[in-house]
Amino acid sequence: MRSLKRAVQRLCSLLLFLSLLSQTGYTIVGAQEPQGTASQSAEPQSAESQDAASESAEQRLAAELRGIATNIQFNQDDTVRLLRFSKANVSDEHLLKASAFSRLDYLAVVCPQVTDAGIAAISCLRNLDTLLLSESGVSDAGLQAIAGMARLERLYLDATEIGDEGLRSVGKLDALRTLSLVDTRVGDSGLAHLAGLRQLETLRLDGTAVTDLGLAELAPLESLQSLYLSDCAVAELTAVERLPQLKYLNLHGTTVSDSSLVCLGRCAALQAVEITSTQCTPEGIRRLRAARPELKVFADAAPEVQRTPPSAVPRRDLTSDGLTSDGLTSDGPTSDGPTSDGPTSDGPRAVLASVEQRLQSTTVVPGFQRHVVPLLGRLGCNSRTCHGSFQGQGGFRLSMFGYDFERDHQNLSERLNVEQVEESLVLHKPTSADEHEGGQRLPPGGWEQQLLRNWIAAGAPGQSSPSRRFVRLEVSPEEIVFDQLGDSIPLRCVAVWSDGTREDVTCLTRFESKDDARATVTAAGRVRSLGEGQTHIIAGYDHGMVAVPVILPSGRHRGADFPQVAVSTKVDELIVAKLRLLGIVPSAVSSDTEFLRRLSLDLTGTLPLAEEVLAFSQDTSPDKRMRKVDELLEREAYVAWWTNLLCDLTGSNAGYLGATEMAQPVAAQWRSWIELRVRKNVGWDKIAEGIITASSRRRGQNYADFVSEQSSYTRPGDDGFAALGNPLPHFWYRDNITTAADKALAFGYIFMGVRLDCAQCHKHPFDRWSQKDFEQFAQFFTRVQKGVAPDAANMHENLRSMLGVPVKLNTAALRRQSYLRVAAEGRLIPWNEIYISPPGDEPHIAKFLGAEEIDLNRYEDPRQPLFQWLLHEPNHYLARSFVNRVWAHYFNVGIIDPPDDLNLANPPSNRALLDYLTQAFIDSGYDMQWLHRTIVSSDAYQRSWVPSDDNRRDEQHYSHAIVRRLPAEVVIDAMLQATADDETASQLALNVEGRKIAQHPVSYQTRAIDYSLLIFGKPLRTTNCDCERQNEPTLVQSLYLRNDDEIFAALDRPRGWLAQLAREDTGQADTGRWVESAYLRVLSRLPKESERRLGQQYLSNASSPLDGLRDLLWALLNTQEFVTNH
Repeated sequence: MRSLKRAVQRLCSLLLFLSLLSQTGYTIVGAQEPQGTASQSAEPQSAESQDAASESAEQRLAAELRGIATNIQFNQDDTVRLLRFSKANVSDEHLLKASAFSRLDYLAVVCPQVTDAGIAAISCLRNLDTLLLSESGVSDAGLQAIAGMARLERLYLDATEIGDEGLRSVGKLDALRTLSLVDTRVGDSGLAHLAGLRQLETLRLDGTAVTDLGLAELAPLESLQSLYLSDCAVAELTAVERLPQLKYLNLHGTTVSDSSLVCLGRCAALQAVEITSTQCTPEGIRRLRAARPELKVFADAAPEVQRTPPSAVPRRDLTSDGLTSDGLTSDGPTSDGPTSDGPTSDGPRAVLASVEQRLQSTTVVPGFQRHVVPLLGRLGCNSRTCHGSFQGQGGFRLSMFGYDFERDHQNLSERLNVEQVEESLVLHKPTSADEHEGGQRLPPGGWEQQLLRNWIAAGAPGQSSPSRRFVRLEVSPEEIVFDQLGDSIPLRCVAVWSDGTREDVTCLTRFESKDDARATVTAAGRVRSLGEGQTHIIAGYDHGMVAVPVILPSGRHRGADFPQVAVSTKVDELIVAKLRLLGIVPSAVSSDTEFLRRLSLDLTGTLPLAEEVLAFSQDTSPDKRMRKVDELLEREAYVAWWTNLLCDLTGSNAGYLGATEMAQPVAAQWRSWIELRVRKNVGWDKIAEGIITASSRRRGQNYADFVSEQSSYTRPGDDGFAALGNPLPHFWYRDNITTAADKALAFGYIFMGVRLDCAQCHKHPFDRWSQKDFEQFAQFFTRVQKGVAPDAANMHENLRSMLGVPVKLNTAALRRQSYLRVAAEGRLIPWNEIYISPPGDEPHIAKFLGAEEIDLNRYEDPRQPLFQWLLHEPNHYLARSFVNRVWAHYFNVGIIDPPDDLNLANPPSNRALLDYLTQAFIDSGYDMQWLHRTIVSSDAYQRSWVPSDDNRRDEQHYSHAIVRRLPAEVVIDAMLQATADDETASQLALNVEGRKIAQHPVSYQTRAIDYSLLIFGKPLRTTNCDCERQNEPTLVQSLYLRNDDEIFAALDRPRGWLAQLAREDTGQADTGRWVESAYLRVLSRLPKESERRLGQQYLSNASSPLDGLRDLLWALLNTQEFVTNH
């Protein structure tokens, strides 16, 4: 039913597409392979081809050429429109057959073995408008055959033996508009033969013997608009002035100098010139740009200036969650009260009493940022359900969570009366003295009302001290450990400002408990213990946010009553220390078979083979577990599985690579790029750099060299794109990160593990980022562009025309159809690219998150300083987020969870553990295999899944393994391996070809992914969220394992284990061995004695032992023990 439904959907889509095409006079017939099958597209159907039952002569001839031609396309009247020959088996005889295609308008012969005789055979093709003979064996004499092609508009003779004499014949093609002579023997004298080509618009002479003398012969070409002279011995440009219509000039690799550029200033029609790799100096280029401001000048980039990494800011102390909360530099406009509030002497300053206390004894003037805005936040006035909503309430709006001090001050001013303070609405509305939908927020006569009264009476000052900035929030105690239920303790919060002022702001701080079942907190900051375990109290003031751990140990195992627990690694030392504080006793280490199965599935996505389980169980070596870890890290399955997971993280999805016009090959390159780095164990920092700072072209590379290099990577089996040292620009092509904001969100999610979505619209409720912070951070990505770079536009269009894309129907589908065939040959196609637009004239200010502002116009690529900041910023987001994600993979829960939401209000369950792993990961060189070894070698990872009464409720402190459902690819691979015959099972375990963990579908749209993978939660790689991979059990999964045809097909397949036993059947079934093998295959363990007896009994009572074994195998596949890792 699923297959029928998909088929119907595809048929409907195809019919709709064909209907749309028919309205323009074009159609496509059949999906084609690069080896040379046929498709249709072109002109309106003629009356002569109405009889579809009879096969035309051209169709029969085209059928003969299939397998010889690389690409054949048809008109709607079944005549051949386009024909491309590029295979080694093409001969002159095949061109003779092609001469029968009288309606042919595009012919490409890219075959060195084709001679002049073959070219002579096509002289009758007078309908041709495009002829591509590049890399063919045509000679000067052979070109005489094309002299009569009166309709020919485009002629390509690149990399042939054509010389000056051959251009005599070319000069007779009056309709010619494009002529390409790249890398031929053409010289100065030959250009004189082109004088009659009055309609010629594009001339490519790259790599020819043309010199300054030859350029003078181009003067009669009055329609010439584009001239390519790359790598020619050209130094003077006087002749160029005599080309009145010239719009584009390519001088790459010539010997032109500053003196030659003066001539370009006099070319009135010239719009763009490329002068890279010449003798021109930056000063000469500057003068040209000054003389012709409207002229696009593409020159060599200025030498990069080595700058101090912008992230070299003072290291900050870490808060309780390992993340800084200070906003070291400006986090927005300051708005303080008079600085006389604080001491002015040098050195450490005493903490000012809270404004609540000072209001009782002095006439203090509150500050707007320091006191008024935090008070409104604590009262909930600027929350999303009150005046902080986008619509505001009652015509009054505040910035959500109080980040826009200037706007808030302006809006509040409309509700103040500084002349008659008591008439101010802000004093009475919140007390409900006047009607207030939000209810009473201020107690009448309280210190809160007095604070507002004093502020208004002082003239409601706003930004009075721009130099004073909020630095950090200090909360004490830093950790609370209660002795018993019901105990309570107050928190004290101190705000630290950049001028040294320290003030008790407990009364202005917002408090929240992460788990009210374990601890509560009052508005005044008093914390009360309500349950055993750990939670956190979140304290927030201004842009500062601090998480305070609150712990009540278990009653049974406190202090000296906690048993001795052996620790063999630093990881275990830190985990057991936390468990001792909590009074939670860990479970024992798992058995060998449990460890082997868990490790194999986690590290390689693969079930261990039955013989592997037995061998490991019988090995008595004390280091066998670590040897097994090292062995698995060398397996191809490890590379395939972790490549898959990193492609998930980075969002490799052919469905979002449409901008490349080569989505499937590009997605395959993406995977191979990641795969090589996993295999070579390249550091995560180097992988990140290769993505973050990637552009399509290397520095100084022109477009012609780029397309030549990129096209060479698309030959079958060519993995040159993935070579170490090459970047991965494909990340920036993604159609779901088109805007600078989208790119900023993706960057934060992948490389920092933070969710910046909230800050797009308002201050982040759980972090210090404001909307302005986000907008300034997004500026790093505004100059990252995809598509056709300005200096490539002319050549890109020429390449597209060269490949025969119809002008009347220049669709992405037809471009891909042509490009895929040519790319498979490794020949040039017009690649789109990722490029960086040049800086503007006005300052372009961006801001690192939580750090300083910079002018991006100082940088050729704004992502370079961004990456340097990422490497050096004190929170170590790059390392911390990756460590946390890998930890979550092995333990089902991150040290910070969710693992992609590192924010100040989401603290780690074990700060010391995360800090240690983060720093050690950095010290290892971001070594991914070091991280895997460190985690899986710990007792914490190897503990049994069986909980004790002491740790049964623990799900975040790693006292026992958590049972978790296998990922989609792993569970399907495991099912196929468990049911396969011995030979196939061994191949599946060691060779990933055909495995789901190595599968890279042509698209990550729903219809392109196996049904089985979808129902088990394989991510579609469409969103910035780790939650896209669904590992929760569902009813549909159970129904699939019980009833789906795919399960029964796996059991009964010819290369299955049951079929193998049937072939080996001697009439004496060894039911005990069969039962044992079934358990080893499916559950990676031997059966218990009761399971063995029950299994043998069932096999004996079945209609046949083999039928009984089939039922047993099916039953084991449907156990939770199989479908979970434990």
